[in-house]
Amino acid sequence: MKPDTRRLVIILAPIIIIPFIYLLLNFLGKFSVPCPVRLFMGIYCIGCGGTRCIKAVFHGNFLLAIRQNFVVFSGMIFLALKCIQNISDRKIKLIPENRLFYVAVSGTMLIYAVLRNFIPEIAPV
Repeated sequence: MKPDTRRLVIILAPIIIIPFIYLLLNFLGKFSVPCPVRLFMGIYCIGCGGTRCIKAVFHGNFLLAIRQNFVVFSGMIFLALKCIQNISDRKIKLIPENRLFYVAVSGTMLIYAVLRNFIPEIAPV
């Protein structure tokens, strides 16, 4: 893919995908299905509260979004920074490209997934 075509796809993809996700979440909000991990095992998985987190972001309530699921909220920020990094004409580095960064992020996500089952303040509401 040519660099100009790639840049155009990166710019247009969020413009098309974000309204689709918003409509999908509004539709699925009426028919929410419980998390199978929470239902059968009684613990919060790493994705529990993710849908409510995205809904809170769409409504501009970022503190509630962080409370619902910090991993999903961080992932949205990561994707936004990655898009900005890919769109920019100057090759700016907003996200480190080394292996240690991704290992640290993965470890933090696993620690968060375990701790949210023991600390009620970081469990989804």
